[in-house]
Amino acid sequence: MIPISLSKSIQAHGEELNTLELQEPTFEQIQRLGLPVSMDLNGNFTVNAQAAIKYIPVLASIPPSSLKDLGAYDMNNLCWGIYRFFMIPPESLTNG
Repeated sequence: MIPISLSKSIQAHGEELNTLELQEPTFEQIQRLGLPVSMDLNGNFTVNAQAAIKYIPVLASIPPSSLKDLGAYDMNNLCWGIYRFFMIPPESLTNG
């Protein structure tokens, strides 16, 4: 699980949330949503934001409609949080 603090709270399930807790994606979720990581021509890895955004409501267990109030800063942080599941060894996720 990766907690991501929000700069502005959002509403989900009738609650005000200041942090979203991203659960590790399952094989089925990855198969359905695709890889949220891409590589450029220089071999550098980056977030595939179009794919990563699809993961947010699924991994945070919130309705997609709750994301409408997210600002660009929080959306970016959430995308990079999802990136961590794919690019950082699992044992490091709990230590950082």
